[in-house]
Amino acid sequence: MFKFRHALFGSFFASSLLFGTSIDSTAIKAAETECAQSPLAAIHWPTKAVTKVNEDNYALAETQVIFADYVKKIAKQTCSDGVGVFWHMKGAMDPNDRTILRPNFDTLYSALVLDLSRPATISMPGTKGRYQSALVISEEHYIPITITSPGAFTLTKDNVGTQYAFVAFRTGVNMRDPADIAKASALQDQLGVYQTKRGSYKPTNNWDMAQILAMRKKVQGVIDREGYKSEDVFGKEGELTADQHRAGPAMGWGGLPRDQAVYPFYTPKFEGPNVLTLKDVPVDGFWSITVYDKDGFVQGDAYNINSAFAEPNADGAYVIHFGGDPSQSNHLGIYQGWSFVLRMYQPQKAYFDGSWQLPELVPVK
Repeated sequence: MFKFRHALFGSFFASSLLFGTSIDSTAIKAAETECAQSPLAAIHWPTKAVTKVNEDNYALAETQVIFADYVKKIAKQTCSDGVGVFWHMKGAMDPNDRTILRPNFDTLYSALVLDLSRPATISMPGTKGRYQSALVISEEHYIPITITSPGAFTLTKDNVGTQYAFVAFRTGVNMRDPADIAKASALQDQLGVYQTKRGSYKPTNNWDMAQILAMRKKVQGVIDREGYKSEDVFGKEGELTADQHRAGPAMGWGGLPRDQAVYPFYTPKFEGPNVLTLKDVPVDGFWSITVYDKDGFVQGDAYNINSAFAEPNADGAYVIHFGGDPSQSNHLGIYQGWSFVLRMYQPQKAYFDGSWQLPELVPVK
């Protein structure tokens, strides 16, 4: 009763890595006031003419624009120049943010843009079983490194593949539990980075956003035609075909590779109320569902649910209600053109070998 289409990060922050509740606006305004005299974002665009976006440079174009956007955001939020400095987002992604397609609302995010003209060492704390990961994204939108264990890890131009890298840190959290948010936030603060000099961000090209959007739409057509899923389009250089590689940022920038997460995408055939029943979801991490509008963004308040707070039936199954009576358990809102992503973190073999089948979306008559 559904068909799969492109999905994210969400992918990280999914096209642009990464976030349920909005970031506190009062805190943002205070940070902006405090940073009124802070250094300018360390971005140096070239003086040459705009480079035409084509299939070969599309992933680079999307990524350079997103890197630059995050350098600016990090600079504003941290009173810095934005490079080599953590931005810890203490709430989920702002639902009104329009940087990233199909963003993720299940984790607290920390963002870090690195100039690897000098090596950088990042450190991750022990979490006592809580999900925490670091996703390293090259400037060409390859995913050379993912980290899910505590320790120190050195990033270089050689092991990343480009001089510049974006590191998206995800820390699992139950957004409905203030005490859990505080615990996850404390783990964010224990992340570390060391570098002898932080450097700056120097994109190689100027880009026209209208051209990027046009190419994104074209690539999304290829995704639909080829039937790509999220697990097909995020990975290391050499693991993907050219079509798969460019499909990644068009599906949702900053997605985790298949061993870390999969993102089955559902488009309902019936736009009215529907029901999805989940049972024995094969994950070592957790699962979540987020509803998006036709443009890949969220609306209203009831747009996300995950296994940390979803309510199971007596038999252990989770019945997710899309639309209909909002007083129902596990209710999510719907609207014209809606779709949703089922995110599965650290999927088990049963997902890939087909011994666990994705459930069908069933219209409510």
